[in-house]
Amino acid sequence: MKYFIILIHLLVSMIGCDLVSDPMRFSPAGFDDDRVLLQGFYWESYRHGHTDRFPEFGTKKWYQIIQENAPAIRDARFDLIWLPPPSYAGGLSAGYNPKEYFNLNNSYGDQQLHRAMLETLLLNGVEPVADIVINHRDGTNGWAGFVDPAWDTQSICRDDEAFLNSNSEVYNTPVAQRGAPEEKPTPYAQHQGTTYSYNAFRDLDHTNPEVRRDLIRYLLQLKSFGYRGWRYDMVHGYHARWIGVYNRASQPTFSVGEYDWDKQAEQRGWVWHTATNEGDLTTASNVFDFSSFFTLKDNKGNYTAWYGFGNGPGLIGDNTDNHDWRNRAVTFLENHDTGYRTNEDGSPQQNHERDNFANNWQIEQAYAYLLTHPGVPSVFWKHYFDWGNDLQQKIKALINARKVAGVTSGSQIHTQDNAREKGIYAAFVEGRDGKALYVRIGGSDDDWQPHYSGYQDYREYAAGNGWKVWVKLPGNPEVRQANLKSPFPLPEYREPESIEVSDGDLN
Repeated sequence: MKYFIILIHLLVSMIGCDLVSDPMRFSPAGFDDDRVLLQGFYWESYRHGHTDRFPEFGTKKWYQIIQENAPAIRDARFDLIWLPPPSYAGGLSAGYNPKEYFNLNNSYGDQQLHRAMLETLLLNGVEPVADIVINHRDGTNGWAGFVDPAWDTQSICRDDEAFLNSNSEVYNTPVAQRGAPEEKPTPYAQHQGTTYSYNAFRDLDHTNPEVRRDLIRYLLQLKSFGYRGWRYDMVHGYHARWIGVYNRASQPTFSVGEYDWDKQAEQRGWVWHTATNEGDLTTASNVFDFSSFFTLKDNKGNYTAWYGFGNGPGLIGDNTDNHDWRNRAVTFLENHDTGYRTNEDGSPQQNHERDNFANNWQIEQAYAYLLTHPGVPSVFWKHYFDWGNDLQQKIKALINARKVAGVTSGSQIHTQDNAREKGIYAAFVEGRDGKALYVRIGGSDDDWQPHYSGYQDYREYAAGNGWKVWVKLPGNPEVRQANLKSPFPLPEYREPESIEVSDGDLN
């Protein structure tokens, strides 16, 4: 068995040689992305395997749980998996207070288990996406004692609380020894510009070339470790142009930012300024579509509100300035920050006492919308793996229908007025190569079916509590399963000290 695994690794490496040499394989995806994302953790995932403090979470570390589920993730036709922050954050931590970027041991598992999980995902044709927390950093020693990499106080924004709090070891550091002030991104963050100071940890000064150089080393280290994409945390805390720099240097296959939740106009501007080729949205980062999330969450059963503007309630229906924002939207129903969360004693956290969708018709109908519409849809781990086999099979059927119908992030939506008049939601969604799907949410077949709008050749692919999806293919064949992805190459790991970053990569 040992030699068989080694042979498989060699074969995958040989198959992947051309992929590694092709830079387009490592650049933010252009338009018409047909991938589906799985958020591969929830808030309490870091507690798994720490039986001394959390025996109720079992003996397996989270990375082991992911590794064991890799075949099931592949079988569900997930293409991408968003994984938790990969760096050391001290003690037991969800990882959003990174201390040592280059140290890839953390509460989810040690470096060996970490790498084994990534290798298994790649061999199953699933692309790992790392949660990149570079808005702020926690000190290994004190408030600002940074090691691995070592930075001085000029890496910290000038007005950070560490310089203003007498309990800090860097209190009253002379201004000349501090970093630049927080940036004010006037091109997209309101007319006068805004700053975002996060008072829990040290705000990083991205205008500092040393900071950028080490962050690029960090991303290239992660890429050599097995990650292929980035989910950037709290991107409203620094200028969007730095995302363009980091993506140009690291060439991920997928990139998405978490921009301030309720500011859709600013999200568009942020996306625009992340483009690695100026003015070319096909080279820009994606952003999470919070507007669609809030619309679906706040209008359960109110289907006429789902029509929104431009045939979609959020970025997926936004055609402002004739730009195709839907191609840059990542849609979701829940994530580690939004739903039910507990304190370490098991009690619900304030403002997280319940999930946003009940495990019934609410979550089913929301996924029936999400997985049939443009944008890159994200499925929450708990929904797929923890909320029961019935919901799992329905999500799986919806993903399959999406892929068979050729629906992508840029698909055109044609909502059905004859359904809207009846208070239900129905749409015809174009796929690639003459393929399409039809979705009805609310009501029943007596209220709306594709032939009510003149569509005749279709097959039922998925159905549930008050919703149904049909797929239209040339020749109207029997129901089929989408193809499985091929394995990805296993990269050779590189220590960050061995990674050279040129001055040209910093701008």
